[in-house]
Amino acid sequence: MGTPWLANPLANSIFGPLAILLLIMFGGAAIALQVLQWLHVFNRGAVAQTSSASGKVLWRRYRTWIIIALLFAGATLSGPLAIAVLCAFLCWQGTQEYAILTGMPTWHRNALVLSGWATLVATLVFGSITLAFAPTLAFFSWSVLALQPTRVRGAKGMESDLEISRRFTGGLTGLWGYLYLGWLPAHLLALSLRASPALVLIVGLGVALSDVGAFCVGKTLGGPKLASRLSPNKTWGGALGNILGAALAVTLTIFALPGLQWWQRCLLVLAIGLGSIWGDLLESLLKRQRGVKDAGELLPGFGGLLDRIDSLLLVAPLVYYLTLLMKVY
Repeated sequence: MGTPWLANPLANSIFGPLAILLLIMFGGAAIALQVLQWLHVFNRGAVAQTSSASGKVLWRRYRTWIIIALLFAGATLSGPLAIAVLCAFLCWQGTQEYAILTGMPTWHRNALVLSGWATLVATLVFGSITLAFAPTLAFFSWSVLALQPTRVRGAKGMESDLEISRRFTGGLTGLWGYLYLGWLPAHLLALSLRASPALVLIVGLGVALSDVGAFCVGKTLGGPKLASRLSPNKTWGGALGNILGAALAVTLTIFALPGLQWWQRCLLVLAIGLGSIWGDLLESLLKRQRGVKDAGELLPGFGGLLDRIDSLLLVAPLVYYLTLLMKVY
């Protein structure tokens, strides 16, 4: 019998430990932020103003993290259908931001969202086998769209070389966008269908703490730039923080999958940490070619949705295939 689409989150065995873990984490974070705010009171002048502004940003991020944690944890414990709804929102909002970054036409944007939703529905109904066929179908579909003539015509009633180039670029942008925002998120749903909610939880918490670790350790250690042209603030110290944050997440969630061997946990740490770095740099590439700092303004303190899920999009498939190879269920 397959995994039920919906479940009672309160009846899940990891609900209690997870609730305690979140209370401790957010309670500790609130205390730490308040202590920092008290310490800043002793500063004077421009330093005090800068510290105050930085503190407000951190508190906005703190409140946003609480909302994200509750939504993600609730969806994780409620079953695959809830994960599918969450992924459908990620696809929709992510596509809106992606379309602005790439200059995608409105009808291409709608096609991307619909194809992403179709992939989620197919994965929910037919299972993970959908992930094997989806990229091929997407290639043929976007190829057909790219071959459709534009309405713009030259003096002789023919498309210019520029318009033909735009057709190719538009098709390629649409295909890449589908893989990025339709196909990759579907792996999170496939993970929920194949495995227990524990692995989905580890992915979410791992990405979150990897991001926090990169910020804290990067600010403390600094170090050489990791990719100065793509992400000026990303350092090798921050990359170390990504790995340490992922290690902390895998350690804190030992109650969810107590049967994992030490080497399996190490591989999960690497997949989450390196995937987070990879996803962050990939989204930075999108933003830099547009010349913007943030992908949007949806999330207070962070920017756009893509600024928050860029790592999740890469980590979810990496963990899915890794745990498939390790036969972790």
